[in-house]
Order: sequence, then C-alpha cells, then structure tokens
Amino acid sequence: MSDRSVLIVDDEKNIRLTLALALEKLNIPVDTAINGEEALQKLAEKSYALMLLDLRMPGIDGLEVLKRVPQIRPEVKVVIITAWGAIEAAVEAMKLGAVDFLEKPFDAQDVRELVSSLLDQATQERYRGREYDNYIELALKHIRAGELDAGRVYVH
Repeated sequence: MSDRSVLIVDDEKNIRLTLALALEKLNIPVDTAINGEEALQKLAEKSYALMLLDLRMPGIDGLEVLKRVPQIRPEVKVVIITAWGAIEAAVEAMKLGAVDFLEKPFDAQDVRELVSSLLDQATQERYRGREYDNYIELALKHIRAGELDAGRVYVH
C-alpha cells in the first residue's frame, strides 16, 4: 500500500460528493468511481488504502466488486455503503472481507472517524499481522451504543 488514499464507489452522485466533502477535512487523496466497472479499473491502476463501496449499483454490484478486490489489491480495506436496515447484506459483505459498513444516511463526522481509524489501523498493519481484537473492540463499541445489530455483525 503506497498511501492513505480512498476510493469512493457509488452510482449516486450526491453520495459520492457528500463522502468526498466529508473526507476533505482529513486532507487525504480521494478518488471516485460511478460503478463497479470503473472501480475495478481504478483498483487495477492505483493502490488505495480504503474503498467505500455501495452494495447496490447497476452492472457489477458491490458484492461482486468485493469478491474481486483480493485478486487485484488484497491490501485494500473495504467499507460497505448500504441503505438503512440492510443488515443481512452487510453480514454477507463482512463474510466476503469487508471491514465495516456505513448505513445511509450517514453523519459526516462518523464517516471521518471511521475512515481515520481504518487508515491508522492499515498503517499499523503494515508492520504487524492483522488482529481480530479490533473486531471485538468495534462490536463492544456498537453494543454499548445500543446498536445490537451492528455489534452482532462484528462478533460474527
């Protein structure tokens, strides 16, 4: 992984713009893709630390992109963007390797905190093996906040 850049993949222009603006305060490079095909092309051309990936898109959907990421850029962490209440889809994505998920609508500060945390974690993981304690920590955070479904995803 060469940098701390983020790839935002969503077919909705407003979501791409909202996420890019939220991340602007972190002073990190951000690229966008409008669909799965463009995301895969950008992944093949450039290394990213993190990808924010919408599940439901025309053409190649988010789950298919997620399945292909390990063959192209295994170091990329993927956060799924999903509609409110789509916990089952988030669980499926976590089984396929996603490290977290954002439910629409999302708060800009929450997005920044999640991205900062994952980028810091990615930097640390370059120097040591991946630890599953992070998932337990995230599960406890969500459970303490009363977000039991999200906590269950991390425990799983």
